Amino acid sequence: MIDDRYRAKLQATIEALRYWVPTISDSASIAETDSADYWRIDVSPHIANTCPFELILRTDGYHDLIVAGEASEDQPTDDLDLFVPLAQAISNGRVIQKIAHSAATQTPLSIETIVMLPKGSTWKRFRELDAASSVGIRNETVVETRHFLPYKR
Repeated sequence: MIDDRYRAKLQATIEALRYWVPTISDSASIAETDSADYWRIDVSPHIANTCPFELILRTDGYHDLIVAGEASEDQPTDDLDLFVPLAQAISNGRVIQKIAHSAATQTPLSIETIVMLPKGSTWKRFRELDAASSVGIRNETVVETRHFLPYKR
């Protein structure tokens, strides 16, 4: 259940992210939406090979996040302290995406997105693709690792 403490912490997190936004405003396009039900920030860097992201913090205790095109929707917001370090790590180029392909057919099988946070912690999301359920396709895989650049160099 959402209480006044959560709402206050949510507002503090939103304000901290708003305070952070000017640090990247010269290197990314930033769109912000504020409504009664959610706050959204969409960050599109100007430089190639950098990682775009979109974050939606909802008043119902859930959030949606898209990092490097990979969506995590309707996630419970257990730790509002995660989002500022996550945004900073993404803008600092601390994102890796691992895409597993079938060696035989080059069919993509899975995508794992990893953001390296401060103090050695990580934020990870893994998605198995529909093709991975095909019989025999997972016998041998090749993993392509994509590294992202920082917004500022």
